[in-house]
Amino acid sequence: MHPTSGLWASFSQAVVSEGQSDAPRLQGQWALAWRRLKRDRVAVGCGIFLLVLVFAVGPGAPLYEKIVGHGPNDFFPYAVSVGLRPAGPFTVTWDTQLMSGDDPFALKHPDPPKGTPRTLLLLGADSQLGRDEFLRVLYGGRVSLTIAAGAALVAILIGIVLGAVAGYFGGWIDALISRVTDLVMAFPLLLFLVMIGSLFSYGLTDWTFHGLINQGVFQLVLIIGAFTWFYPARIVRSQIMSLRQKEFVEAAQMVGARDSRIMRTHLLPHVLPLLLAYGTLLVATNIMIEVGVTFLGAGIKLPTASWGSLLAQTWGSILNPNPYNPVTTTPWLTLIPSIAIFLTVFSLNQFGEGLREATDPRSVR
Repeated sequence: MHPTSGLWASFSQAVVSEGQSDAPRLQGQWALAWRRLKRDRVAVGCGIFLLVLVFAVGPGAPLYEKIVGHGPNDFFPYAVSVGLRPAGPFTVTWDTQLMSGDDPFALKHPDPPKGTPRTLLLLGADSQLGRDEFLRVLYGGRVSLTIAAGAALVAILIGIVLGAVAGYFGGWIDALISRVTDLVMAFPLLLFLVMIGSLFSYGLTDWTFHGLINQGVFQLVLIIGAFTWFYPARIVRSQIMSLRQKEFVEAAQMVGARDSRIMRTHLLPHVLPLLLAYGTLLVATNIMIEVGVTFLGAGIKLPTASWGSLLAQTWGSILNPNPYNPVTTTPWLTLIPSIAIFLTVFSLNQFGEGLREATDPRSVR
């Protein structure tokens, strides 16, 4: 054997192994989408903000409540001036619900007894009741996000079922579901919510599931979800109609797979990424619906805090507005909930748009 043959064989093996290591690895659909999403800095930043927000309104709210030692519905009369003007941000006030003295001509409240503790109101008082505005924004965000996310989940589930059935079977089933979809699209949702909230004060409103959710949340979730499923249904229907004639569907039919299994296993996974992207946009829309219907006086009722009820508490409702009084009205009671709503809706829209582009197979990014 020639002495260089062994050296040549080792060199050839090294070249082959190096070529194999440099060969591009096949990536799955979700791995490719994640790589694309990471390149969108705006979407990633909005996603991080949403994670922080969920933590703040979830476990963060009771944690902060334990730190300051009071709840969102506790009254602090010393946080309101004698002219009924709520205290501003970063206020340290007396931690008592009892007022010392009741002189109507006093220029300021008398001090409480010695030894009375103090507490911090990070964003000031919410109204003439002197409640913690920051805590109410946190708990109000939990209520608003619960309604928005719950209604979006209900709408997507209904849309998946009706859209899949209409797109897969077609014919008169598709025609019937399409006409029902057109009817729901034309239905005046806000008017219906106002009517329900004004006429019915009991029933589904009192369903709290042993205190797991607040009063009125379950009713809004069902009603909003029941009348916002038409876009998910149309998305699912159009996607399945374009996929039902593909070879892999025909192959599944030839081996005797049931229609339900074909839709569940072979078709819906192709629609799921698009529904996830649309779901974030639907949550943003539902937040605005909750704020609007509460501001109209038919949503979440006080003293339960939501972002809509915080604005309604300051300005009243359309039917019962609070007149503007420069002595008692403070700008932060409008700005703080409005900023929270704006940042949340903006982040959801930007993250949803980035997620849609990342999961789009036609995307070149």
